[in-house]
Amino acid sequence: MKKWGEAMDYILAYDFGTSGVKAALVDYEGRLIGDKECGYPLLYKGGGFVEQEPQAYWDAVCKATRTVIENAGIPAESVTGKSFSTQGLGIILLSKDGEILYNNISWVDSRARAQADEINEKLGRHEFDAADVIPKYLWIKQNMPELYEKTAYFLDCTGYLNYMATGNIAMDYSGKAPYSADEAEVKRRLSWYETAGLDVAKCPPLIPCTGYVGNLTAKAAAELGVTTAVEVYMGVVDVTCAAMGAGCCKEGDAHVYLGTSGWLTVVTGKDKFPTSQPGIWQLQAADETKHLYGGCTQCAGMALDWTIDRFYHTEKEMFARGEKPSGEENIYDLVNKEAAEVPAGSEGLLATTWLLGEGCPITDEKAKAVYVGATQTHTRNYFVNAMMEAVCYSLRMEIDDYRIDSGGKEVEKLGAIGGGAQSDHWMQMMANVTGVPVSVPENCRHSGAIGSAAIVCVGKGIYKIDEIDRFVRIGKTFYPDPEKKAIYDRQYAIWKKLYPALKDVFADLY
Repeated sequence: MKKWGEAMDYILAYDFGTSGVKAALVDYEGRLIGDKECGYPLLYKGGGFVEQEPQAYWDAVCKATRTVIENAGIPAESVTGKSFSTQGLGIILLSKDGEILYNNISWVDSRARAQADEINEKLGRHEFDAADVIPKYLWIKQNMPELYEKTAYFLDCTGYLNYMATGNIAMDYSGKAPYSADEAEVKRRLSWYETAGLDVAKCPPLIPCTGYVGNLTAKAAAELGVTTAVEVYMGVVDVTCAAMGAGCCKEGDAHVYLGTSGWLTVVTGKDKFPTSQPGIWQLQAADETKHLYGGCTQCAGMALDWTIDRFYHTEKEMFARGEKPSGEENIYDLVNKEAAEVPAGSEGLLATTWLLGEGCPITDEKAKAVYVGATQTHTRNYFVNAMMEAVCYSLRMEIDDYRIDSGGKEVEKLGAIGGGAQSDHWMQMMANVTGVPVSVPENCRHSGAIGSAAIVCVGKGIYKIDEIDRFVRIGKTFYPDPEKKAIYDRQYAIWKKLYPALKDVFADLY
């Protein structure tokens, strides 16, 4: 009989982002054996409508899984556990016969603004934004009533993938379903559905993120290239899973993520803060005795890539052809090298990242990306550097929100994960802007998958949840430069004035 932790046993762990899934093969000591990324498109339909095809998710999972197992050269039967870390705030409609009725309404979709306002007005307080799932449920009911009636369950991305893998229907506690591990929270959530006039029966059963969902079906195992011996554990939304992959398991631990989107989270106690700033969420952590405080800026790496496409288009195409126009290995090496030549504060050039509106630290789907302060002396590397700084300012503003809502608590250090954490220039900038040390794990691009693998280990009872930091091996730590911190303090104060000054302009342009 196999013993957990032997090299012959592996976990398939998945990290679902906005634009693609990373499939990782991880052993029971948290070592990354291999990985493969497969993409899927965002479908922009105008008017704030942003969708994705659920089948594209599963196809990407299957393709990535078969490739990573083949490349690792391991036998299929050596895979014994599986879990998903997925994007949140989407809804996927499932009929009683298991038919997917509509595309996933993405977390960046803002069609449900009127429904959010309607529910908030009835509640007498601001509880929901356009991106939240309950306004989206109401949008379906009001605009597609026949589809609403046909829907047996509203699933999220995690619930859909687990359904495809096991045939079982469930969601985890971290979403906004009308159930929770906390009795008071149950009553509060039920009141949302009652106020919105939504059918609670359409919400699936809930289990903890470390709970066992089922073994792979024969069909799923064949499509994935493994066996039905694989046990599937619930998994959780990417933010919660990434916190585990960043080693955040104790109260006060904080991390930032820089992928397509970006976020900051801080681990808090069992009780939520009584109030929170706009756009901030307080999710149940993977540890049911704790919460995650934080918010998501909708464009981080996306905003940087957009800037690179505009200012480094020729070089990007050359790298894509296998050429090395400047000696660097890829476009990001070139961009980081040139951005590092720009002085802190980009000599007065400011940017905003709001290509898709914004959810946090401001909440306005009408917001736009802008540059302010450009002069004839600003070259292309300044524009890239200013966009990097804008992401850092957004995350610093979330730290300010935490200080307010927590009654004065400070973030003392940050873990940094995601593709953006591979940039030493950006991470040093993050330390300088926030004023706290920033530590980057060795496998920072795969922290979501490492956290997903940790869920399997906790679910199987191999490790306790407060031992997840054993999965995290720190590679580098960046410390604030006091002189540059002073420059950024001034620039940050100016940056915060941009949205109030431009809010009405954005509304006129919408």
